[in-house]
Amino acid sequence: MAHIVIDICVGRDCGSEALEAAAIASLEHDHQITVVGDESEITAALQKLAHDAEHLGVAHAGDRLDPDLELADSLARAPRSSIAVGMELLARDPAAIFISAGGTAAIVATARRLLGRLPGARHPALAAVYPTLRPHGPASDPFALLLDVGATVDCDAADLVNFAAMGAAYSAKISRIERPRVALLSNGTGLAGAPERIRGAHQRLREATTGFEYIGCLRADHVTSGDADVIVTDGFTGDILLRTLEGVAATGELLLKRAAERLQWRLGVQMLGDGLAAIREFTDWENYGGAPLLGLDRAVVVTQANSGRRAYLNAIRLGAKIDRLQVLAAVAASVASISSVSSVATPHEPPATSSPEAAT
Repeated sequence: MAHIVIDICVGRDCGSEALEAAAIASLEHDHQITVVGDESEITAALQKLAHDAEHLGVAHAGDRLDPDLELADSLARAPRSSIAVGMELLARDPAAIFISAGGTAAIVATARRLLGRLPGARHPALAAVYPTLRPHGPASDPFALLLDVGATVDCDAADLVNFAAMGAAYSAKISRIERPRVALLSNGTGLAGAPERIRGAHQRLREATTGFEYIGCLRADHVTSGDADVIVTDGFTGDILLRTLEGVAATGELLLKRAAERLQWRLGVQMLGDGLAAIREFTDWENYGGAPLLGLDRAVVVTQANSGRRAYLNAIRLGAKIDRLQVLAAVAASVASISSVSSVATPHEPPATSSPEAAT
């Protein structure tokens, strides 16, 4: 049974909704749940919340990360932050799963320091879901997977091949897709204008014998078509693309609200009300919960900075699903099977690094 560790120092309403979600989950699930934060504040808050004390524990974290400082200084001045304490619990317990709405850069940096990597995994990748026009797998999953979206900013061809293997294994388990379709994000379906890392990864994926179907390069304007179950890119580009998709969805909803305010459009918008509500529900990221940080030997789920109770409850369900389906074992096997292809980078590829400015 999974041990769910939840950082309740961040999220909507300063983490109070994260604590409410943990309290609800303690009543609904048999998992052991540990919330990480200021023990005295948590204890006082729990007195007002219905919860199962046998399934809900507290780990004290007395330090707070300062967002106004450079990442290295912030981490150094807060050695007992909720992220650090949560990662320490993870390092000691192979069955633990860490959920946090903290900054991605701080989570990745702390994970690199305290956790191990899966054999053959060069760098971690943050895998986010996004809605597509075509559903995926036998369960008609409306979401596809995009990675990396902020964990490893500078990537070479070998990293992209690694990410493809990790994303495909995750998709196969979570969406029950026997042979996920994997694509590289590029500026065209051909390689004429593609950077060297895309060219190198494309060649290696074409030559590799894998448990997934490599379908080639995909342009950004085809991302939402659903042609690919998994789209692979570097963390910098992936973060920009994900935020663009979120912005388009938010803009569409705002335009609909404005249309409803105009008398001549109001009737038409009202007639579309049920459909618009369905679209809003379909594109709401809180329904999925969070993004897994793949490549580590422990399960880490990163939620959005403004995550509320529903997002945390779904993140808890996702964490339990990752444990139940043995997703990390599947990711490790997929990376191992392709590591011989990605082990040697071309001489002119720069070394991959994670940036402290990665997305939050």
